Amino acid sequence: MYKIAIHPDNSLLGSGKRQSFSKRWAEMLGERGHVAHMVDAYSLDFFDQLDGCHAFMWWFPQMPGRGNWAKKLMLALDQALDIPLFPNRQSVWHFDDKIAQSYLLRAAGIPTPQTWVFWRYKDAIDFCRTARYPLVIKLASGIMARNVRMLRNFSDARYWINRLFGPGVFSLEHPVNTARKRARDYLRMLGKGLPLRPGRRADLHTNYLLIQEFLPGNDFDTRVVVIGNRIYGFRRWNRPGDFRASGSGRLDRNPEEVAPDALRLAFRAARALQTESLSVDVLRRDGEPLISEVSYYYERYGAAGCPGHWEVRGSDEMEWVEGQLPPEDAIMEDFLQLVGRRCENAVVARNLLA
Repeated sequence: MYKIAIHPDNSLLGSGKRQSFSKRWAEMLGERGHVAHMVDAYSLDFFDQLDGCHAFMWWFPQMPGRGNWAKKLMLALDQALDIPLFPNRQSVWHFDDKIAQSYLLRAAGIPTPQTWVFWRYKDAIDFCRTARYPLVIKLASGIMARNVRMLRNFSDARYWINRLFGPGVFSLEHPVNTARKRARDYLRMLGKGLPLRPGRRADLHTNYLLIQEFLPGNDFDTRVVVIGNRIYGFRRWNRPGDFRASGSGRLDRNPEEVAPDALRLAFRAARALQTESLSVDVLRRDGEPLISEVSYYYERYGAAGCPGHWEVRGSDEMEWVEGQLPPEDAIMEDFLQLVGRRCENAVVARNLLA
């Protein structure tokens, strides 16, 4: 019997839906005769709460402050505690950091859109003055394409360079749009007596520029989720009149429409990065698949609604498995196997030392 510590999650997603992996994880542990020990990672006695536990799990999202310190906590636990963790260090250290992801994917030899990261104002201006447009600017953090926009010319680029290397920005929305949203919030408060809605992000971005090549002809991207040897895949059509698919909600889960080379590239990336759970967004350049972004965290409903998934067998051949399998179930199945192996190895080591 294993005692697994779990920090409860009940996230309100950008889509307006709520999701909780921890609730299902606790159910699965009980069904298998194990103990789900619910802990509070915000508590001062958090480390005391881990006493006697065989492992720790926390499905934490992209949020200002919380996501950053949760990453630091998981990295500290990975280095100092000899227990399995989900997410593991390989899955989480680059989470919600597109700059870190761009460096990692390039170092791992994973094909991506051409990406440039500038840390000096002059380098950014000189490059953008002679660059071919359009280009895509991104902030290092952000979800549902909120911090992604198109640069159509040098004037667009110079505007954002001056802001990023000047006072900094909280988002890639123009100030006039931000002011309008604030005015609507105040009217909402005065007219309906409702509190102001908190901002989705509060991170200040400054002293860098991250841009990618624009890939024309991509009316959709392919979202692929890899958990162990399982692959979920579906298409996400772009928002109307937009080049971005993230957050559109326009999903096509027909497995016959998912290109096998996108699935294989995602599986290759997951193996190269040694992740337990990984979602990737696949675009194309001249027909060849490229990974534009990666994340351990994702909205479950996309994969959970798939009519089945692919499993990679010994010779790297993909076999279709019919039937819905929620990603949180797949994660727990793999994690229990990991905990079992670690416990068996610990017993063997103790016997050798006896």
